[in-house]
Amino acid sequence: MSQATRRAGIVAALVGSAALIAPAFAGAAPTGSLGSAEPEAGFTCSTTSTETTANGWGIPFTDEKDQTASYAADNVFDKDGSLKLEVTDVKDRSVSYHAAGSIKLTDAAAKEIGFSERAVTTSAAFQLRLTGTTNPNDNGFTTLVWVPSQNGAPVTDAAVKHENIQDGLWWSTRTIGGAVKGEPTSLDAIVAANPGAKVEHYGVSVGTGSAASSVFVDAVKFNGCTTNFAKKDPKPETGTGSLGSLGDIFGS
Repeated sequence: MSQATRRAGIVAALVGSAALIAPAFAGAAPTGSLGSAEPEAGFTCSTTSTETTANGWGIPFTDEKDQTASYAADNVFDKDGSLKLEVTDVKDRSVSYHAAGSIKLTDAAAKEIGFSERAVTTSAAFQLRLTGTTNPNDNGFTTLVWVPSQNGAPVTDAAVKHENIQDGLWWSTRTIGGAVKGEPTSLDAIVAANPGAKVEHYGVSVGTGSAASSVFVDAVKFNGCTTNFAKKDPKPETGTGSLGSLGDIFGS
């Protein structure tokens, strides 16, 4: 067998192996009680999310499937675009989530939570979907919400950074230890009263009650991970590619 033939055979084997390990679950949205996705084991950081490669961002819940966000070329601070949250009616809502891998709320609250936004007519909220709280129903489910207007954030259409919002006021969609439903309180108080709480998903949203609202969101920070939202995938690097230079591996 010639040297060229042997090289061709090796390359084919490598490509075939790559195809076998490629993920086959893109777009899957498993659902559980309350329309929430089944908890995932372990936190995964998605540093980028684009229109063609969402990297885990979206809506995995059947009860919110029509509340989609989109990707825009409009910028917040960087120049590659953002996540666009938009509603046209007070009954509408726009949201995007990422799985948190059932990490402990105590661990999540110990790291910076934040995001950047440029609001055209309103501001975005940050959400933590929890299980394991003292709520006696639905596996301790509740959602914690951080709202700029309740935390002294400026009302402006300029780009702003909401930093270290874990130190601010949050309200719960259900009454749990440390928080009465709908009443802003410190995240520290909620953490202390709910030692078994876990974060299943985190995300950003606008609505309900905001008529004709449009907000651009970027640089979402959670559990040590910052996600950059962009309209398009970054251009591939020139040169070796994912398998490296075959010339470098096999010789010229």
